[in-house]
Amino acid sequence: MKSLNSIMLAVLLLSGVSTLKAQSVDEVMDKHLKAIGSKEAWNNIKSLKMDGGMSVQGMDVGVVQTMIPGKAMRTDISVMGMNGFTIITKTQGWMYMPFQPGGNKIDTMKPEMVKAAQEQMDLKAKQMFDYKTDGSKTAYLGTDTINKILCYRIKFTDKDANETTCFFDTKNYYLLRTESKVKVEEQEQEVAMAFDNYKTLDGGVVMPMTISTPQGDITFKSIEINKPIDESIFKPVIPAAAKESEPKK
Repeated sequence: MKSLNSIMLAVLLLSGVSTLKAQSVDEVMDKHLKAIGSKEAWNNIKSLKMDGGMSVQGMDVGVVQTMIPGKAMRTDISVMGMNGFTIITKTQGWMYMPFQPGGNKIDTMKPEMVKAAQEQMDLKAKQMFDYKTDGSKTAYLGTDTINKILCYRIKFTDKDANETTCFFDTKNYYLLRTESKVKVEEQEQEVAMAFDNYKTLDGGVVMPMTISTPQGDITFKSIEINKPIDESIFKPVIPAAAKESEPKK
């Protein structure tokens, strides 16, 4: 009988069957939110500057995102010696991408792009602190494995019917992956993102230093919290250096 039990245990281990007890959405989320810092700590973030880079098709791309939560966000992108940006405010968005064809002027962003970006400025919502009161529906989907790490899987459906499935590490409750269904110009697309190298920052908040996106992996070398920000950077102005390099007419 002991040998039979041993064989059954080995089969279960090899097949990846989990003996973890089922978790409720609230149990997983309570532990996740504690793992990344208190709600008060996230409320205390008045400014955020993330400095990093990524590689796209063999090119090194610098990425610096500067944000005043709930008010404005600027992402500066440097590639091939050229500097571009996107700027999002509570009412409008602009884009300047000189390294793209026809991108040597400032364009006004489409409303749906502005709306999606504005959601990134709400740090509490982005971290799902208010999932119980923001109109989202939730479902616990059991466990799954991400890069050999056992995860709890929870699906969130927001008030606009957008679906996101989140994978939380069963040991430390960090968010490791999201799989979202989003609409881009009336076309539904599936977008997956992964999060790694979590670090405890000023004020006790915990954030990933590496984010994998469909365009490539972004690695942040520094994240500054509550440093002074010159709000004039949120006005869409072509850099003086770019103007000087334009051919004279």
